[in-house]
Amino acid sequence: MIVPDVNLILYAYDRTAPAHAVACEWWEKSLSDTQPVGLPWIVVVAFIRLMTHPTLSENPMTVNPVREAVDAWLERDCVGLLSPGPHTFSLMMDLLRQAGSGGNLTTDAMIAALAMEHGGTVYTNDRDFDRFPDVIWRNPLV
Repeated sequence: MIVPDVNLILYAYDRTAPAHAVACEWWEKSLSDTQPVGLPWIVVVAFIRLMTHPTLSENPMTVNPVREAVDAWLERDCVGLLSPGPHTFSLMMDLLRQAGSGGNLTTDAMIAALAMEHGGTVYTNDRDFDRFPDVIWRNPLV
């Protein structure tokens, strides 16, 4: 299962991002493949928050287009939302303990815990995932 980090999806939608073309190609392929894509709620919320933020982009999306984008993902047979399960919190806290830090790693640990609990691989270009030795992750941009 592909568990994407928000950074890759943001690059796929932000035409000004240096990695836009590669990320867009990867995201479109992921949405069209037979391998399941598990979207953590935290990733969906971050995508909406960042893509509609008026000062983070020259051309922020408005609520209707961002909803249409997310709806289009969720209409795909291979895509589903990942909800926390009975072990997510413990896994997340164990990952933070192993990393020796919380703070900015907390969201990454949550994504990683969901991937672990659902048998997925995190796809990201965020090297912070190296700090979680038990997490399988790939950078599709290299």
